[in-house]
Amino acid sequence: MAALTHAFDPEDGVLGKFTALAVTASRFAQDQATRGLLPAEVWLALGRAANELHDIGLDLEEHLDALAAARVPSATTAVKPPPPAPLVVRRHR
Repeated sequence: MAALTHAFDPEDGVLGKFTALAVTASRFAQDQATRGLLPAEVWLALGRAANELHDIGLDLEEHLDALAAARVPSATTAVKPPPPAPLVVRRHR
């Protein structure tokens, strides 16, 4: 769970940084589109992607406390490793 918490952290998380990259790319594409060097559709697509990523980040932000709490095991419960899962399913003939 620590990886999820880190990935979705609004300030330092991977999703936040990728959103910032999409915003920057959208602004760059806007400049290039106004000069006629890129089709306007590229700028619009990057803008929509940046908006969607931002909305996803807002949706996940309200659940960060639950993710952080899930990664800290209770002191009263012993943590046992999960049983190994079979990697190959064998058929009996």
